[in-house]
Amino acid sequence: MADVTPTHVGQLSPDGRWRWDGAAWRPVATDLPAWASTKLRSTATWAALAFVVATGLLADQALRTGKFGLAASVTFLIGAFALVWVGRPMRVESRILVAIGAVFAAWFSLRASPWLLWPDLIAALVMLGAAASLDVRGSVYDLGAIDALARSVHGMIQLFAGIAFVARPILRARNRVSSAIPFARGVLIALPIAALLAGLLAAADPVFASFFNLNIDLGQLLLDVSFVAVGSFVAAGLLRLALAEPPDRVDGPAWRLGATEALVVLAVLDAVFLAFALAQVMAASGAAAETLKSAGLTYSDYARSGFFQLLWVSGITLALLIIFSRISAFKEPKTRLAFLVLAECAIALTLMIVVVAFRRLNLYEEAYGFTMLRLYSHVFAVWIGLVFLLLAADFIGLWRHRRWFIGAAATTAAAVLLALNVASPEAIVVALNTNHAQITHKIDGAYLAELSSDATPALLASREELDSGLRKQVTDAACAGPRSYSPPVAAFNWADAQATAARQAGC
Repeated sequence: MADVTPTHVGQLSPDGRWRWDGAAWRPVATDLPAWASTKLRSTATWAALAFVVATGLLADQALRTGKFGLAASVTFLIGAFALVWVGRPMRVESRILVAIGAVFAAWFSLRASPWLLWPDLIAALVMLGAAASLDVRGSVYDLGAIDALARSVHGMIQLFAGIAFVARPILRARNRVSSAIPFARGVLIALPIAALLAGLLAAADPVFASFFNLNIDLGQLLLDVSFVAVGSFVAAGLLRLALAEPPDRVDGPAWRLGATEALVVLAVLDAVFLAFALAQVMAASGAAAETLKSAGLTYSDYARSGFFQLLWVSGITLALLIIFSRISAFKEPKTRLAFLVLAECAIALTLMIVVVAFRRLNLYEEAYGFTMLRLYSHVFAVWIGLVFLLLAADFIGLWRHRRWFIGAAATTAAAVLLALNVASPEAIVVALNTNHAQITHKIDGAYLAELSSDATPALLASREELDSGLRKQVTDAACAGPRSYSPPVAAFNWADAQATAARQAGC
């Protein structure tokens, strides 16, 4: 490599096989990166195998009911306990993540709304996965975008290697199995003899023959085996991830977009948002009346439209700002300052768009009432506004020595979801529609009938606040469900039980 003059530490040779360390050319390691490795810190034990089997059997009980309930919660709780047991000694942050995952899993038995249960399922899996990945080192509040991606890939690799991992105790015991070979040969010899004699005896005695009428449902058996396999597969992957050699901190790609390109993109973005702000001023002041008239819209129609598109704009802008802040090279202080100014302007203008979307959604609800999608759009608008504020703080250098933004955004998302579980969003929708009906004397009974058991007690309690003409719609919506509740223990759900009790008392 004497014919190549190095210019900086870390420089690669033209063939990619050598790297300059400041004093000499060193060969580039050819090992797989840590995030693609399957190396383990320790191997599986019989306890790990037992936990995996138990989790699989519980998952079968949860999945065969076809709904969220007690078995689903217990499955995750056992999985959380297994993660702590197998991953010992587990760091405090990982234990906290396991506990949060268990809290989200507990709601499987307490709420019935799919608007909550599916996000709860995702949150519980993410929390347990993060706890396993961060078991040894790393932190949610020092996790860059590339780090998060690398750990996700590392987790998927461990997931697919999990079954082989928990099978190790069985493979290690194969020497003991060899002593049972004579016994196995005896069983194989005895089976055909026993089958022949049992067949003859069954033909001679119908009572004896009845012992063999097992009435096995082959389809259900195969389905149960599949459910056990799914639960065991996920549990084994999580336990392997907890005992895997974790990836090191991963920096961003060596390639960087030029500062000019990034600044041009942000300048164009700011110009578009400024034009949108001008359009809002023109519409509010009446200067755009002719434009609205030619489009066949009144100002009221205009103000009540476009909120979903505005929220999409906010989400896309957030992604663009994060990406360009990570892949752009700002070597000079003045270009870094220019990026900071343009990025903060983009954040301020996007927050304006969020406020416009929030206001438009309010106007739409004043006319047409509330739905779960509209309520969640409000929640999303508030949450993404908070995330933009966190991003603005990250750009100005708050807590500069840590990569905390992704962890902070995830924390706010988990807090919002937990608050929704506590508050019961379907009960909130019922209360909001009740207040709306007192003003408009209209209510969408058909939509209320589509809500889950979470809404039933609130619906029945709201009737006294409504006009007599609307009470029947609410009663029909609330009383359409069952009035008795005796599910299998695995399918028990507190919200369904409460809804049944409310129907018994109020229908």
